[in-house]
Amino acid sequence: MVRIVAGIDDHHGNALSFLDRLRFASADVRLLYVIESLMPDKSFPDLGPNHPLSVLMAEIEQQSEAKLAAAAAMLAPTGYPVQTELRKGDSARCLIEFASSWPADIIAVGSAQKGQWGSLFFGSVTKALTAGAEQSILIAKSPPRDQAGVSAVLATDHSPYCDACIERFFSWEANGIRRMTVLTSLDRGTAPQQVGSAEASERLTGSLPDVKDHLRARNEELCLRFRSEGIECESVLVEDHPQSAIAQTMSDTEADLLLLGARGHGFWDRIRLGSVSHYQVVATPHNVLVIRV
Repeated sequence: MVRIVAGIDDHHGNALSFLDRLRFASADVRLLYVIESLMPDKSFPDLGPNHPLSVLMAEIEQQSEAKLAAAAAMLAPTGYPVQTELRKGDSARCLIEFASSWPADIIAVGSAQKGQWGSLFFGSVTKALTAGAEQSILIAKSPPRDQAGVSAVLATDHSPYCDACIERFFSWEANGIRRMTVLTSLDRGTAPQQVGSAEASERLTGSLPDVKDHLRARNEELCLRFRSEGIECESVLVEDHPQSAIAQTMSDTEADLLLLGARGHGFWDRIRLGSVSHYQVVATPHNVLVIRV
């Protein structure tokens, strides 16, 4: 059973489409709509039922309940148990607090680019979730392309943490994955750090062909697991920076979804996400599932 909190707002349709197409074997979904304050200080004062702001808030609550009902109807064909929740406050904070109190495995939200800059940047809620959420996060910026199933790229550095994230993903039993590409990027200058263990790093230091053979074998192990579950799978090993490798592979495979561990490829301590993961979430058009354990 995977527990999912989905944020409902103007962009939630993409996230719900992924929850539908991923076809988890067993999922429990809570839909959360957050009403943000109309007051400059972000408060929710008690103004009495006839005050114009109170009347306006009552109308917003009715509209919000209607959006929750419509979102629940979108998920009805999945057969997932769905409950709705309406709260007031900051959207990201409410999502994180609600997901933590349940507790949820995944927070799913839709996101849209802000402004005219193309690659900069996706919404404030998305950025806040990368900074504050302890759960895995699904950021859906566009709908899946194919009704028949989801095409995905799994980017892995084969670190112990990333291995644990992959095991977590397998435990969710996402039966809607149609095709998977297992991607590992290899920088010549950092090859020994990419093999996943201290012992392997020591053995392979200075031997690029050995590192490549090791990573190909690890990729193929994952491909065999995916194929055993009826998922078409291929391995890709490239000598490039992870960001460039991901961009090229997502384009080449026309993948719907990028899967990443929250850590790996180096850290960005200020936001508690790896620099690769953070960049993919906030500054690319890719739909991203960042997995945490």
